[in-house]
Amino acid sequence: MTTSEKPGWRIIFAGTGGQGVVTAARILTEFFSKRGNQVVSGQLHGMAQRGGSVQASVMIDCGISPVIPAGAADCVVGFEPVETVRALPFMSKNTTVFMNTTPVVPYVLSQQAARGKGNGQYPSQESLEQYILAVTPKLLTFDATELARGTGMVKTLNVVMVGCLFGSGILPVLPEEFLETVMKTVPSKLADSNERAFQCGVEHGRKLCKEERTS
Repeated sequence: MTTSEKPGWRIIFAGTGGQGVVTAARILTEFFSKRGNQVVSGQLHGMAQRGGSVQASVMIDCGISPVIPAGAADCVVGFEPVETVRALPFMSKNTTVFMNTTPVVPYVLSQQAARGKGNGQYPSQESLEQYILAVTPKLLTFDATELARGTGMVKTLNVVMVGCLFGSGILPVLPEEFLETVMKTVPSKLADSNERAFQCGVEHGRKLCKEERTS
């Protein structure tokens, strides 16, 4: 499918500060801009301090506004389970959701647990998934943090998530094209780990979508 066959792609990246949410959105924006697509990106929610809630949008061939209307996201790429659920207002039955299953426990909850105040409980993965499945059946869950750790650098989580997005085939670009372009901007000392992370994400994205089609 080419960009002329579809009115555009609306993507939400959601996670916490320190996970590379804004960086992932920026890299995707720069890549499609260089390809000649009309791309607009914006930070929708939160600040990028460590542990804070962060959402960023990428609009490809959708006009000049960075604002994604309610229920209009084509994809939600969730770096953290609770933060993925925060993006529910942007989801519809047509939205594909990629959810990393490794939680980042908010500072407030961890402090409550340490002091013995409140229940200090993080929501169960099952309950979070049910919130999303009530809106869209296209939920793909996987432990992206563990995949990133397996590449030798857990900070490549955002690269794994972007790789999964390209591996899914949702975007009209071969993963190899994106990798070739982006690797030119990566410092040489980080090139190997980032390439491994991206390829790992691509392979997992292909696997998840194949399982979804056969289920």
